[in-house]
Amino acid sequence: MTISIDELERVAADGWQATEQVALGDWLLRAAGGFTGRANSALAVGDPGLPLPLAIDHVRQWYQARGLPAMVAVGYPLDQPEDNPVDIYLAEAGWSVHHGAIAMTTAADAGAAEAGAAGPPDGPVRIEVADEPGDGWLDLYRYRGGVPPPISRRLLVSAPWQAFASVRLAGETVAIGRVAAARGWAGLTAVEVHPGHRRRGLGRVITAALVRAAADRGRNGIYLQVEDTNLAARALYQGMGFADHHGYHYRIERPAP
Repeated sequence: MTISIDELERVAADGWQATEQVALGDWLLRAAGGFTGRANSALAVGDPGLPLPLAIDHVRQWYQARGLPAMVAVGYPLDQPEDNPVDIYLAEAGWSVHHGAIAMTTAADAGAAEAGAAGPPDGPVRIEVADEPGDGWLDLYRYRGGVPPPISRRLLVSAPWQAFASVRLAGETVAIGRVAAARGWAGLTAVEVHPGHRRRGLGRVITAALVRAAADRGRNGIYLQVEDTNLAARALYQGMGFADHHGYHYRIERPAP
């Protein structure tokens, strides 16, 4: 199953919707109090309906009115940001790269799920899948190492459909993850393992559970985003059948001196 860069970025936007979203032609301006780059950046996909300099000026003013830094999400072929004219324009205008990542995709079939079916080497675990994140799930959820703000829960349940998987050991939630579906695809986010239970295969187990949940909903494609510097996570997902699809990063306007 194939999908273009632009369409996959639109899918991901539908799977993680900001609390405020406004169209600018084909572009999408998003704000959510500063929580996550995806929810607080302009998705520069398609035609903004304005010449590029005017579109960027509109983006700048829109975010300024909300007390947020102006930021634009741009996708590009792997290792080729120079193939995106918006990225070139922003780079020449002095906007710096705020964050980089790799989007990876695979077919939502039994292959990825079976890769984690054996479970950790020290025995079977209990996996729960729910429509909403429970207290144990939320207690373990982190964003860039910190406790997410209250607005995070609104984004977690913002997709047309989502499910939340948890691994429990001795009554304690030790691994979590989220799957969200939109436009026939499902995305994996918020995969987290308790620091005291890492290197036991639980990341693979929770990913497999999320893939199965998506397959049960008839989703034919799975995607996820992982930081390009997170080599351990990339190795995990590649071992489960995920393949690099495209890169993306955020361009952020440098503040005035």
